[in-house]
Amino acid sequence: MAKKYLVVSDLHLCDIENNADGWKDYKSSRFVFDDEFEAMLSEFMSSASDGDSLVLVLNGDIFDFDLVSDLPENPPWKVSRNERKRGLQAGEDKSVWKLERMLADHSQFVGALARFLSAGHKIVYVLGNHDREFHFERVRRCFADELKKAASENGLSFSADQLSFEPWFYYEPGEIYAEHGQQFDYYNSWCYQLNPVVQVDGEEIIALPMGNLSNRYLMTGMGYFNPHSSDYILNLFRYMAHWFRYYAFSKRSLVFKWLMGSLLVMWRLLKNKKLMRLSEEGHIEAMQSLSDRSGISMVQLEKLGSLHRTPITNRVYRIMREFWIDRLAIALLMIGGTITLALVPIPLWIKLMVPLSSFPLLIFLYEYAARGESIFTVSEQLPEYARKVADTLPVKLVCFGHTHIPRLIPLEKGLVFVDTGAWAPVTDSRKPGQLAPGYRNYLLVMFDENGLKTEFGSRLEKQP
Repeated sequence: MAKKYLVVSDLHLCDIENNADGWKDYKSSRFVFDDEFEAMLSEFMSSASDGDSLVLVLNGDIFDFDLVSDLPENPPWKVSRNERKRGLQAGEDKSVWKLERMLADHSQFVGALARFLSAGHKIVYVLGNHDREFHFERVRRCFADELKKAASENGLSFSADQLSFEPWFYYEPGEIYAEHGQQFDYYNSWCYQLNPVVQVDGEEIIALPMGNLSNRYLMTGMGYFNPHSSDYILNLFRYMAHWFRYYAFSKRSLVFKWLMGSLLVMWRLLKNKKLMRLSEEGHIEAMQSLSDRSGISMVQLEKLGSLHRTPITNRVYRIMREFWIDRLAIALLMIGGTITLALVPIPLWIKLMVPLSSFPLLIFLYEYAARGESIFTVSEQLPEYARKVADTLPVKLVCFGHTHIPRLIPLEKGLVFVDTGAWAPVTDSRKPGQLAPGYRNYLLVMFDENGLKTEFGSRLEKQP
């Protein structure tokens, strides 16, 4: 008799979109993996012996609400001009529609989950940053209703307590701790993750962090980049090459989309920062409720919360730097300085040497001094965060997702850290259009009388 957990994260399911020119290729139907996910669940169920307990842990970013750009034909609510360009806001009614839209494109995935539940097993859904819209009760109910509908169509059923949602983490004392991990990443963390909403025109809206807003306001207009592969992190010369390859001879715009998207993200972040001050009380109440429900003391919860990073929203300069606004300002200043030098009555060699020598040196010194964290910093720090979690709660295995970097690291005797990788289409930069090896990861965990056993692997078929 054993207790078995299957942990996956970062599936990033969204609405399917096929474009002949490769625009938003990461949403293409050729990357859909519903059949492989169904096969994995079937194998997990068939591995069970009599008396075994099976739990599927969906450890965040299973659905990606930020990538849904489709709109209803006859919307029952107002759709703004910004939403028509970049997707619906993260309010409850619109989030329900987006979930229904995603589920319609992934009926096989829904059916696989329904059969798993109908076999008597449990599913725990831990919220990430891209599926934080499950914060809304109607969104959670919509998901449960679709699973029940899929089960009933096959003459099956399951009870409501077999499906649960965890807004922060899933914890089984002495065994496993699973958290998505965005709270350790200041690009994607919330000040009040248990109450991540603000009031806008009398409606509760998820106060999206910078990473989410960048997907909505930037990636929607820069569709030749893959948000799952981090291939949008380039230097100036590679950005120029990217523009020349994809935009120079097309009607699409890169520079305008980048500038407008960046300004929109910064404006939204600053607005959310002001509005989020009203969310603290609801967060404290949710913390107390979580403590009562889980049996974890408020002291322990506060200690876990102290590990989380303060959002980048509180650092305006870093936001400007992330969107290259600081480099744009410097470039404009240097252009202005060059023009000024050309107009003043000074020797020609000074007019030439200052722009050619002093300006590049200043840029180098500025870049050296302005270095800071990047989107890859969190992946370096997660193992240490896992160790600190285990210092607070007694567990043998700590698993995070979020980074899309699969790895298993024994931290010490009796403690293992796993980063559960991703199922999202992470593409190979050396082979455009092909998936990178090593993804579609799963973590199989078993606790029995012999202790802990783990299997960490990939369901990705060999690429041609």
